[in-house]
Amino acid sequence: MVSAGLHAAVAAASLVWAVLALAAGRGRVPLTLAGAALLTGVWAGAVSLYPGDPLNGVPGLVEGLRSLAWLAALLVLYRRFAGAAAGRPVARFATAGLGLALVVVAGAAFLPPPLTQPSLVSPGLAARLGLALLILLVAENVYRNVSDAARWHVKLPCIALGGLAAIDLAVMVDAVLRRDFLPSLLEARAVVAAAALPLLAVAAVRDRRVRRGLPVSRAVVFHAATLVVGGVFLLAVGLVGEVARHLGASWGEVARASLLGFAAIGLAVALASETVRSHIRRRIVDHFFTARYDYRREWQRVLATLSAADTTEEPLPRAVRALADAVDSPAGMLFLADDTADPFLRWQVSWNMPERPTLRLARDSALVREMRGGEWILHCSGADAPALPADCPRPLWLAVPLRHPRDGMIGLVLLAPPRAPFPLDGETFDLLRAIGSEVAVFLAERRAAERLAENRRLADYAKRFAFVAHDVKTVASQLRLLLANAEENLNDPEFQRDMLTTVRLAADRIDSLIARLRGPAEAVAPAAPRSTASGLDPAERLSLLARRHGSRVRLTAEAGLAVAIPAEALDAAVGHLLDNALEASPPDAPVEVVLRREGGRAVIDITDRGPGMSAEFIRDVLFRPLGTAGKAKGSGIGAWQARELAREAGGDLEALSTPGRGTTMRLSLPLAAPAAEALPQAATERAA
Repeated sequence: MVSAGLHAAVAAASLVWAVLALAAGRGRVPLTLAGAALLTGVWAGAVSLYPGDPLNGVPGLVEGLRSLAWLAALLVLYRRFAGAAAGRPVARFATAGLGLALVVVAGAAFLPPPLTQPSLVSPGLAARLGLALLILLVAENVYRNVSDAARWHVKLPCIALGGLAAIDLAVMVDAVLRRDFLPSLLEARAVVAAAALPLLAVAAVRDRRVRRGLPVSRAVVFHAATLVVGGVFLLAVGLVGEVARHLGASWGEVARASLLGFAAIGLAVALASETVRSHIRRRIVDHFFTARYDYRREWQRVLATLSAADTTEEPLPRAVRALADAVDSPAGMLFLADDTADPFLRWQVSWNMPERPTLRLARDSALVREMRGGEWILHCSGADAPALPADCPRPLWLAVPLRHPRDGMIGLVLLAPPRAPFPLDGETFDLLRAIGSEVAVFLAERRAAERLAENRRLADYAKRFAFVAHDVKTVASQLRLLLANAEENLNDPEFQRDMLTTVRLAADRIDSLIARLRGPAEAVAPAAPRSTASGLDPAERLSLLARRHGSRVRLTAEAGLAVAIPAEALDAAVGHLLDNALEASPPDAPVEVVLRREGGRAVIDITDRGPGMSAEFIRDVLFRPLGTAGKAKGSGIGAWQARELAREAGGDLEALSTPGRGTTMRLSLPLAAPAAEALPQAATERAA
């Protein structure tokens, strides 16, 4: 007699709305509204199980309870908002309603099914008519007898429950006049119920005693609303298809199937559209919550957008999207100043908008001035909107400032109109200001990181240049010393050999220094001197360095050692330390250089008889770059460079000094493999 599928769909939707109404708050009002929605769903479910007899048996029994639940919800509203004056009318209405509901239940349970030839003398039909009229009367009394302030809370339940009672009244009156029940009117009761029950959920949210937000996820409400909208749409299409099926036997079935197929595809496309989703969110979901935004989720979204490291999207478009997603804007563009003194905010990037590399906004322009240092968010459309550059993409909706807590306004974001229009209020502006400040901090930190990387590259170059400058000074000193001794020893064959070796090493050293300025990867190693099988012989290198200074350097070296360090690095480190020791020592006090093995390492002690250094000077000044120690011609990087070279080879440099008693610079270097392996072997031989 009625459509089972239609009533089953209404039953499922009623359950959803009942849960939402119950979750909306505490107290009798949400509870009774949820009960009315739940019993309406139970009634629809009973009819779907017994579609041939929707008025008797189980459907008729549940229908009486359903109408009683409608009446109870209205009476609870009446009692609450009409005050003490509603006490006597509520009692009368409740008594009458309970009596009529009992007649309906009894008639459904005991009268022979179905109701044939309905008339006013039928107790079940008369009770149904009376109950529907009573619900309409109560709805009218509730709406008329509450104050204007309370009417906002009761009008939706009055409309919903009064409308449901009105369609019941229409069904019964039509049945009395026609002497039969019209199937289309019986099915219309389910359609009206599907349209009215959402109003009960909204009324539960509006309840005055709700002191907390809806304890259900916005995503759950959104998806539930999407399913309800999609279900109503498919039901409407199904009804149209049913009509088409009855119009013609030959093509009706084809039209019905085609219509359902096109409707399903169209619904899938619509629900996949961001614009449709935005409309559902604005038209339905937002009405279930006191606050427009879920701030915990918004903050998590912003942080995830800005800090996403596993995406190919660049940081600047992500900064625009962090603001745009908060207001469902599909596009935007970012302007930033190069620094706080820059008079312009320059275009940086566009997100879903045309690029404008030459576009810029002056800080004294009307748009930037009206933002009041980043405190105000401006509308970019309308008669009173500030003027924008002519080549700025259109349409634009909002100008959101990026205000840094320390640097002030560092830029702004222009946003396109949202997919689904919605009114702007203080809550939206506060959220945009907070996100704009977070984006400003993100962009400032990104810029600081870029500048730090640039400074590190410059510092690396400066370090290489300082090394080169100091080594050039060392090479120049060696050549001057060679020239000073050449006049007296030029005819000495041994001096000639040393002179050629020194000049060759100086030339190789200069080539290596030039290569180092280009970068570490391009450094050219000088000609390797004679060394052991797998390491450098330090005794040979120290002997060559000592001979350059003649009697001022006294060398004691243990033979048979091999160290794991490049020759040029050892020459540079020891050369710097020797130069410093010679400058500190008196002319008649030679510098002692001792090479020995100690604890599996090669140790080189360079000892002078100079004034010495304090512990504070060693800790705070000696190994600090550009700490010249008061030397007029010093560059302040000799000891620092020597330690850096030693540490790069896996060794170290330490200073042992006492004021007035000289200084020992102890250079320790790792032994090459054969020399390191000789230690346990020698110990074994001595034990034998």
